[in-house]
Amino acid sequence: MTAQRRDVPRREVRGAWFLMLGYAVLLTGMVWDGQWHGDVGPDNFWTAPHLLLYVGTGIIGLSCLTVVLLSTWARGPATGTPSVTVLRTFRAPWPFLVGGLGASGNLLYAGSDLWWHEVYGFDIAAGTTPSHFGLGLSIQVEIFAMVMAFAVLRRTRSERWGLALAVALATIGSTSAFGMLSELLLAWLPGVAPRVLGLGAAGALTLSLIAGLTRGWRWPAAAGLAFVGVQGGLALFAPAATRWYAGAIGQPMRDYATGLPQVLIGFPATFPLIALVAGGAVAFAARRGARPLPVMAGIGALVGVNTAVFYGAIGMEMNVAATLVAAVVIGAGTGWLGWQCAVMLRRFGVRTPSAGAVAVTA
Repeated sequence: MTAQRRDVPRREVRGAWFLMLGYAVLLTGMVWDGQWHGDVGPDNFWTAPHLLLYVGTGIIGLSCLTVVLLSTWARGPATGTPSVTVLRTFRAPWPFLVGGLGASGNLLYAGSDLWWHEVYGFDIAAGTTPSHFGLGLSIQVEIFAMVMAFAVLRRTRSERWGLALAVALATIGSTSAFGMLSELLLAWLPGVAPRVLGLGAAGALTLSLIAGLTRGWRWPAAAGLAFVGVQGGLALFAPAATRWYAGAIGQPMRDYATGLPQVLIGFPATFPLIALVAGGAVAFAARRGARPLPVMAGIGALVGVNTAVFYGAIGMEMNVAATLVAAVVIGAGTGWLGWQCAVMLRRFGVRTPSAGAVAVTA
């Protein structure tokens, strides 16, 4: 039987864009918070970057709740994205169930973050505290939900651009969780910089994911272009907002603060070039009829090389050769994983017609 394009209700289309809005606000607060810790330092739970982060989480949570309720109240048979029944009552489309769980976890760990700040005042090493670790993992779940929501769409050019933008936001935003997990799991490797491996894995996963979802060369390249816009916008905003807010609340800047945008080194700024190369590799592989999995593994390995070379060039302490080898291996593995995830997510956007139904090409 031939696969048909699944009809996506308007509530899920709008919900996907609200998920992106919420995550964009969250990411802005997260990047601003990182800049604040580097250039100023002292903070508490109620500082503006923290509040902006939690406003974004609130938008995500309310968006997911609204879509779940509207899906539950919708009349007729279940349509749209595959869903699951929660508490024998609520019909929750998978992306919005995942997003709701991520937002709930984020707000739960916000309470532990409030406790941490009340006990210790402020913290500099974000990510080493239990509250930050929980926040990072919850935010990663919200990222998965945003990408899942746009993976279902892809019907129009604007929706495909939405997917490209979601992948760009996800690539930058995944630095927190992937960086922390790599420090936790890979610190035993001699001479290797675990954070480089984590960021390489994040980039390989997102780039191979959009290549697998769109099956074309344009949209990996579009994700690279969107990455430039997101990283550039955050690079302009975070230092300026930090200086303004420090002056507004009477906090002095650190003596050694340079005011340089930390987001430019938070993830390799050369990633868009690799996205262009990945688009070319997909086009070449399509013309030659090459098997996709080796191509995606190769793209992932290239992302790993780019990450190791970038951080080696800016002076991160590491054994460059050992880190390069490890980054290639992990990048190839996550590139392969990204394609497999794309295969599963593509099934969310199609349905199999019953016997005698008119087939419609996807």
